[in-house]
Amino acid sequence: MSGQVVRAIGGRRSEYRPVHSQLTQSTHPADIAEAMLRAAQATEVYIADLDVITRRGAISEPVVELIHTLTCRVWADVGIGEGADGLDLPALPRICPVVGFETARTWEVLLETRQRKGLGPVALSIDLREGELIGNWRGWDLSGPRDVIGLARCATRQGVGTLIVLDLARVGTGDGCGTEPLLQSLRDEFPDVDLIAGGGVRTWDDIDHLADAGADAVLIASALHDGTVMVPQ
Repeated sequence: MSGQVVRAIGGRRSEYRPVHSQLTQSTHPADIAEAMLRAAQATEVYIADLDVITRRGAISEPVVELIHTLTCRVWADVGIGEGADGLDLPALPRICPVVGFETARTWEVLLETRQRKGLGPVALSIDLREGELIGNWRGWDLSGPRDVIGLARCATRQGVGTLIVLDLARVGTGDGCGTEPLLQSLRDEFPDVDLIAGGGVRTWDDIDHLADAGADAVLIASALHDGTVMVPQ
């Protein structure tokens, strides 16, 4: 946000401030991303461009620079919306666009995004706040703001194979994800979909609970910066 890596707190974006990390003294986005990848022993990174998500328009220059600097797979939430606006991502197979429910007002956005050439697989981010969808659930023909299964069905019908389950109220809190029952329901109905969970992870026990609920991968930021989660050797 505003060219800096920020610490998210409960989805209250007005309170986001530049991150202070135990992993590196650098404040440069690429240095922070590389330090996080090393600490997590990870080969993929997730980036949310909060400037474009909140204001629309073009992807911010620092995010474009970061995407070009990194050599790993990048899941990029860049405010993709109607007409797949915001999707001026570099056409590289390692760049995977994330369609956020918050900004995509209709299901057609998924189809438009998947038709873009040269990019990697598309993910749908199921954006929640305290269990309710953040976005235009009526435009997706859902039964209500908690119809996550209906949303997932819509996404998989459009060929989406990755779902990100993220409750913004939990992000940066260290209180756990709280989405385990939902993850289990999604796993039961969609056994072949890749499920990524995030928001509120503090310890490795939280990761184990998410794995038990069906998550294939976990988004972690604050717990790495604070040193509360360590990757087992």
